[in-house]
Amino acid sequence: MDRDIEIEGEPFALVVTTYHEAGTVARTAIHRQNFDRRIGGARFVPRPPDAADDFGLAEVGRLSCAMTEKSLAAMIPADGQKSVLVTTPEIVGDEDRKTRILAEHIQAVATVDPGVIFGPDMNVPEEIQNRVSAADGLLDHVTGLSVQHGGLSIDHRGYTAEGLVEAVRTCVPAGRLARMTASIQGFGAVGAHAGRLLDGLGVRVRAVSNARGMLSAVENDGLDVNTLFAAWEASGDEGVLAWARANEDRVEWTDDPDALFSVPCDIFIPAARTMVLALPEQLDHVRGENPRVQDVTTFFDHTGVRVLVEGANGPLSREAERWLEERGVLVLPDWIVNCGGLIGCWVEWEERHAGARPDADALEPIHARALERVHRTVRENVQELMRGRPTFRELAGNVVGRNRGMLKPDSSAAVAV
Repeated sequence: MDRDIEIEGEPFALVVTTYHEAGTVARTAIHRQNFDRRIGGARFVPRPPDAADDFGLAEVGRLSCAMTEKSLAAMIPADGQKSVLVTTPEIVGDEDRKTRILAEHIQAVATVDPGVIFGPDMNVPEEIQNRVSAADGLLDHVTGLSVQHGGLSIDHRGYTAEGLVEAVRTCVPAGRLARMTASIQGFGAVGAHAGRLLDGLGVRVRAVSNARGMLSAVENDGLDVNTLFAAWEASGDEGVLAWARANEDRVEWTDDPDALFSVPCDIFIPAARTMVLALPEQLDHVRGENPRVQDVTTFFDHTGVRVLVEGANGPLSREAERWLEERGVLVLPDWIVNCGGLIGCWVEWEERHAGARPDADALEPIHARALERVHRTVRENVQELMRGRPTFRELAGNVVGRNRGMLKPDSSAAVAV
């Protein structure tokens, strides 16, 4: 445990590191301790070959800072925290081992900071959250559960995607949307729902990727997103691959997920992980965090993207964002547009914290109010961005500053939904 340390020049109140089987290193970075609670997701990341001993440290720091800003943007009285668990590919694919490791780590963090709340994230679906919440003393520190376990099924209902698409709908007229195409990096808990919702607005989804590869449409009318979504919902990445093989006359599959960065599109949604696009001179440095980072200048030349919606946290370097905006690309920042999952997790935790776990029928009106709050929060914040134009990232900071003044650090009262 380290108190008052810096990660890449940013001060953190607390960093807790624990060690587990097969060389797994779990880190939680707690950005601030101004409020009673700290909230953020936990993700499992496979360790690349020849990775440095501190691999994951820069990522966890960046993500923790983003959670502080996102909480403020969403008017949630909590500080940001984030956890990255660096492990083997075998453990990433083993639900039992991940559950055990995550429960051990949360218990260790909660011992030194009883205010932490852990949500789902990459490679940590709600099924794992359900199991971790059942461990002795951990229910108060876990959110993002399924309806069957008293939660709102944040991932299965696509809360984060609801915010992303609300942001697009706020910025782009409906008539124009129906003439646009989209590509989605990370066809999973966020990206799959985003594809489904965009398809419902008439946007043609040309290509999607996951950890296994990239799937693109042969014809200009795009992918059959509804049947693809059903295949993903039934069997995850394996379902997507099986669907691709069953539809070889209409789609093309490549085992290279990064091929997505060359597919022409109007709307691009990076919904996989941090630092996927950076300027050429930043690539060597960023590869220490994400070895698969791409050159944003080449990406722009190949795709011709007009709207980039940050479904993941910190998917672009700040300099890459600015470079795209200077070329007329609308870059919708992570803090502002991908806070839907956070809002849902907070509302779920707040309701459960106030009393017993509600049953499935009682959860439906809570779900409706939470989803309305997602739409309203994202819409109002994006409208605030549209009123000015230095860069959207700078304006996102203005939104956070405004909300910081409205949320007092000693506030522990519930925010109205």
